[in-house]
Formats: sequence, C-alpha cells, structure tokens
Amino acid sequence: MLRNLKNMEFSKKLLYFIMMIILFLCALTAVSVCMGMYEPLSSLIVGVFTLASIAFGFYYWKAKNENIRKYAKGIDKATLKKLEILLDKYFDQ
Repeated sequence: MLRNLKNMEFSKKLLYFIMMIILFLCALTAVSVCMGMYEPLSSLIVGVFTLASIAFGFYYWKAKNENIRKYAKGIDKATLKKLEILLDKYFDQ
C-alpha cells in the first residue's frame, strides 16, 4: 500500500486527500446535525466543495491533455489541431 502511494502522481494524491476531507466533512455534518449545531457548517461545506470542484476540474483537464498527447503520436498535425479545437469546444460548454 505504501509503495503504491510513493509511485502515485501528485495530482492523484491531491484528489484522494480532498476526497478524504469530503468524507470527514460528511461525518462531521452528521454529528453536528445530531447535536443541533448548524451555523458554522454552512461556510465550511461551501468552502470544501468549492475546493473539491476545482481539484476535480484540474484533474480531468490534466487527464484530457495527457490523453491528447498520448494518442496524437500517430496523427498528423492538421488533424491534431482540429481534434484539439473540437475537444476544447466540447469541454468549455
């Protein structure tokens, strides 16, 4: 397990860390609601899920660009440029 963590990319480690924060926040929310404390959770939930959306967006953007580079080795430059424009239009919607 530890060996796999050392070989893992930084972006994946970051993504897993944020997923752990979200799980912790869900548990904290459940406990706080049972105790009747609602006020501090509203800003905490918004902040954590904003961070998570940024991290997931970055991770998928990075994966898209890596896949374009990986599959583009056998494609000529004109077709590659058309594919990049098409994918940018698709993901920017």
